[in-house]
Parts: sequence; C-alpha cells; structure tokens
Amino acid sequence: MVAKMPGKYYRSQPKPTDHMLWGMLENALGWHISDVERKQLFAKLKKQHKLKDVIGSGVGYQSLLQWHVRFGVVIVPPLMHYDDLWTQHLKGKNFPGGSRNYDAQAIPIMNAERGKRIKYSDAGSAKKGAALLQDFEEGDEIHIGVLRPHFPQYYSSPTPREYVEPTGNYRITVETSPALLEALQAATNNPAAPLYLGSNDGWIEASWQTIQQ
Repeated sequence: MVAKMPGKYYRSQPKPTDHMLWGMLENALGWHISDVERKQLFAKLKKQHKLKDVIGSGVGYQSLLQWHVRFGVVIVPPLMHYDDLWTQHLKGKNFPGGSRNYDAQAIPIMNAERGKRIKYSDAGSAKKGAALLQDFEEGDEIHIGVLRPHFPQYYSSPTPREYVEPTGNYRITVETSPALLEALQAATNNPAAPLYLGSNDGWIEASWQTIQQ
C-alpha cells in the first residue's frame, strides 16, 4: 500500500489511505474512467457545484467519491512486514538494457553495443536512421531513437518494495448517504472488478455492516 511514488524503495503504509479506499470502491462500482474523461467530469462538477480544488493522491489519482464518502475510525490488525522485488514499468533511454523482448532486426546492433564496438547516445550529434540497424561501423555513436521503434513502449525494472500482510481484518467506519450506501454495499458484495488496495496485486475481500443511528 504505497501512497507515493518514491525513488529506489517503495515503503508501504500500515493502513489504506482514503484514496486507496475510494479507488477500491470505484472498482467495485465499475467506474473505470480514463484520465481525460475524469478531468472533464471534475471540471464540470467544480463549475456546477462551486467545489473547492480537487484533492489528489500522491500518484495523481483523483476520486469522484471524495465529496460523497467519508472514512472515520480505522482499526488496524497485527501486521507482518516484508520486502520483495516488484517489477516496475518505466520509460526512458535505458530501455535497451531493461527490455527482454525486441524486434529481431535490432539483434546486430544490440550485439555490437554489448561487444563495445559501438555505443548509444541521445546527443544531437549521434547518428540517426533506420539503416543503422544493419549498416554501422565500429566506433559509431548511434542515437538511441534508432532502436525505439523496435522495443516495447515500457521496460521492466525490478524494484524493492515493502509489503504488509494483515493477520486479521481491517475495520473502517464509512459515512455516506443512504442511497450511495445501498449502491456501495451491493457493489462490494458483487464487484464489477477485482478489489485491491495499493498495487493491483494486493487483492482483498470486503464486506459491509450497516449501523443504524
């Protein structure tokens, strides 16, 4: 349950943040809305209802439920903490060393770079052109963009990440309207998508208990 995107180590929270809980409920409801559509909805809501600035999470997620669902007391069970490697998907100029799969056309130039017969660069003076995949000379400085079309859009980077494993149940009080409570309870019992907290491998089971006042 990582609340921010740090550097080389991802530290977990002992309990889910409000944004994690809102995201879990939106998954249950089936609210899988693109970033573009979500920004358009927020702009419309702010204008119609004169809302204050939208509150975002540490990773940029903004929930449509934030004005309608409030979380109160959180009871945290005993936790087991451990570290494990997590595969992070990145973009950048280091993709040749991080991608396991690439087009066979890139094999000659990849072998040449590994044999230190050429080198990659993102400098403006580096050589460019698709023909360089096959037609290069020893000592050439090849622009990294020559390889880009022949590699996946993202590359993998194993990153140490902290995980928490609860030995019991989290118990969280929720305040919302009666109509939304009914919708959320039905969605939690029969979710439109798998429920998770934090990373998408943190699958959970959730249930509701309605308290009448």
